[in-house]
Amino acid sequence: MPSIQALLFVSAALFGANALAADKAKPGFVPDAAVQRAATAYAAQAVATARDQFGIKLDGTDASMVQLEAVLARAHTSYAAKSPRPSEEQVMAVARMYGSYLGEVVRVKHGGTWGMATLEGQTLPGMRTTSGANFWPWTHVSQRISKGAGNNVADYYKVLLTK
Repeated sequence: MPSIQALLFVSAALFGANALAADKAKPGFVPDAAVQRAATAYAAQAVATARDQFGIKLDGTDASMVQLEAVLARAHTSYAAKSPRPSEEQVMAVARMYGSYLGEVVRVKHGGTWGMATLEGQTLPGMRTTSGANFWPWTHVSQRISKGAGNNVADYYKVLLTK
């Protein structure tokens, strides 16, 4: 398993921009094995962190999105209470972990591919569903942490399953 430092290096090299969390125009997509490997490792870290820090079990099921939402609600509360607020990179470090869990549940349970997807002229790590819709789980989780319940991941997951 790659070290956390290696994953952070890969993520810093690949992920630095913001994007919307769902597509409308089905932008370009290129599968990327390095993104897949990083996402798999981050998802495992999310499971361990949710268990160890929050006593919450993320078991890889569709139903676990409710538990993921509970973890992210706590992350938002913590984010909103801090002064100064955590940096964008600090938020993205958490978002990569829990967004990877979200994406891995989609991939394993419903099919999909990790890779690089173009959105609004930027190429960002994201996923493509088996029906061809692109989505950006890390970006959505980042928005959940920084902007709150309007970006509920359990609701987002339900929408993803219809794409």
